[in-house]
Order: sequence, then C-alpha cells, then structure tokens
Amino acid sequence: MEAVGVFPFDGYITVSGQFCFAGDQVLWDNPIPPDSARHLIGLLERSGSPCVFLEGMQSHTVNPDSRLELFPQQLNIPVPPVIPLREMLNRRFYQAVAFYTREEQQAAGADFFLGLNVLRWHPAFVDVVAPGGGKDHGMDVILKHFGIELSETMAFGDGENDLPMLRHARIGVAMGNADDVVKHEADYVTGTVDEDGILTALEHFELL
Repeated sequence: MEAVGVFPFDGYITVSGQFCFAGDQVLWDNPIPPDSARHLIGLLERSGSPCVFLEGMQSHTVNPDSRLELFPQQLNIPVPPVIPLREMLNRRFYQAVAFYTREEQQAAGADFFLGLNVLRWHPAFVDVVAPGGGKDHGMDVILKHFGIELSETMAFGDGENDLPMLRHARIGVAMGNADDVVKHEADYVTGTVDEDGILTALEHFELL
C-alpha cells in the first residue's frame, strides 16, 4: 500500500476522505452503506449514466459512453476497467463519480442520492460518498494518528469537493484555477500548479 514518489508521504487521505492510511495501516474505512449502494446502482440502471466506482486501491467503470473521454482528455486519468453494473452490488466501494450535470442533479430533487454526500468539482459529474465522511473527516483521522493539532494545518484545493477540507484547516488555500466559490471561501488564493502556487503560498505564510 506504500506509495512511491520523490519523497515518502507519512499518510494518505484518499477517495474524498473515505479511505485513509499510513504505511500498511488503514486508519479510516467508510464505504457507502449497502442500502445506499443499492439505491445508487438502481438510479444508474434507470438513467444509463456512466459512473466510476472507487474501491480503495482499485476502481471500475459502469455504463460506459463518450462522456468518459473526459478522464484521459482533461484529467490525464485512464478510464478504469469496465464491469457490469450489477456486479457492483457485491463490491465494497467508497466513492462513486457519477456523470450527472448540475442541471440534471437540481432537476432530480434533494432525494436523488438518498441522503449521500454529494460534492462537485467538475460540471459533468459529481462525487458521491457516504454520509459522515469527507476530506475534513479524513484530515482529523490523519491528525489524530500523528498527534498533530488542527491549528497547525494548511490545506490546498481547487474544487467544490475541497470546501469541507479548506474550511476545516487552520489555513485554506485555493489554487489559481479554483472555482470562484472556492476562492471566496479560502483564506488565501495562490497561483496554479504550473505557476508554483503551492510554493508561493508556503513562502507567503513564511513556512519556507
């Protein structure tokens, strides 16, 4: 489970805070409840909309169509393997990336996702996670494990799905490419990744 990079990370907050780990130790594990999973799968069955299910260390796609081209074209992420939708009934998953526009979501009403947490960072799809979870909760899990105070934290984000984390951290930083609503909620707005925005923010707050 240990990720490899330029330097090792102490811990990881993944799938919108639903699956957190440090080394080989899973610290937080919050899958979508079975009843909600069945509701979501029924919804996808009726609509035929594509969806990517994130299962912790792997992911799968259902109902594939041309909308999935967004993953390699805009996000530089390959489309996960396709499986039959009903196979997801037997799988444990933490997040669903469901292809519904903001207009489709609003037209369907508040009960569309049956009480699940729904966050958006792209106009074409939403992140769907279990109630009681989120990146802010994932932060708390990691902080408790390492004995770090919330007052010592800084978070970076660019989408609406980052808002709970940015509000929760002592300092919330919006990247230069962030949505306007994210910039409005943030304590500080920096440049984009290509503009060394993280470095700029760390220097601004005299952390480097």
